[in-house]
Amino acid sequence: MGALLSTANRLLPFTNPSTPVLQDLIHTAILFLTLYYGPQLVDYYNQNLRAPHPPLEPSPTDPPDAAPDDLPIDENLVLQADSDDEVDPPPLAPTPPPGFPGFAQPPPPPADWANGFPDAGPANLDAGAGGEGPDRPRPTPQNRTIGAKKAKSLARKDQRRAYHEFHRQEAEIRRLREAEGRDEREALLAEEKARRAEVEREIQVRERGERERKKEEERREAEEERLRRERVVERVRKEVERCGAADLVKAAWEEGKDRVWTERLVRASGMLSQSSKTGPSESETTYTMITGGGWVVRFDSQLMRKAYADAVAYGDGNSGKVDFTELGTILEKAIRARVEAS
Repeated sequence: MGALLSTANRLLPFTNPSTPVLQDLIHTAILFLTLYYGPQLVDYYNQNLRAPHPPLEPSPTDPPDAAPDDLPIDENLVLQADSDDEVDPPPLAPTPPPGFPGFAQPPPPPADWANGFPDAGPANLDAGAGGEGPDRPRPTPQNRTIGAKKAKSLARKDQRRAYHEFHRQEAEIRRLREAEGRDEREALLAEEKARRAEVEREIQVRERGERERKKEEERREAEEERLRRERVVERVRKEVERCGAADLVKAAWEEGKDRVWTERLVRASGMLSQSSKTGPSESETTYTMITGGGWVVRFDSQLMRKAYADAVAYGDGNSGKVDFTELGTILEKAIRARVEAS
């Protein structure tokens, strides 16, 4: 096995790492040229350079009347001995009846009227031989003899013709049926279209009325909401101007809303402000704010003087100490007193 591999490595290029690359390339080129031109050289040698074989000639030692090898004889053959007696010829075939196709017929006897005329020419003879006669009618597509394959082909053609004719008749019947009730169907279709158009028009009118009614309701609700907001803001402003405080819970309950809704309206109206000056000389500064209990309160100098006086009186009785909780309680009492007095 090792010797076989070594021989193959010597015959093939690029198998030995120690061999130079140029040598492998030359080896590869020689191998390709040999494989390419080798078959052509062999063909050329066989056609031009190879000596032809001489024809076989009979040997002079062979007898001239040498017979070939005996051939096999069929067992059904009947062999007769050679003799000089004459052999009777085979009997003749029977004469076919007159008019039998495929056999030549004797020419008909000349008519009496043709005795005075010369013999017919070749054209007339051909016409008489192949033309019409009492015993051999003229061949037509209906009475001509055909083979089995041609008969099958004609039968298939007839079937296809009958198939197409059947479908054509069916289509014609459907067309006639459709033509019979076309006017009635067109009238019914027109009536159905008119009815659908009327229904669609009624639906459009109803939808248009619904949209208009909805828009009117939305517009009326928006107007009522605007008036409600204006009433709430105006009521709160009047209460603050009259008594310096307004209850947002009460104002929201009168309009069917909650305190958050009323508080948002008051803040959006600009009623609250950190400072504002009122009075003829604009020297008095007031503050308006919303308390945690849901009241809008306006603080002015008069309210604060009364609250401070109450806080001083409270401080005198409590060792001079007043915290923010007690101050808030004193302010709440002063606000409630002013509201009740109003």
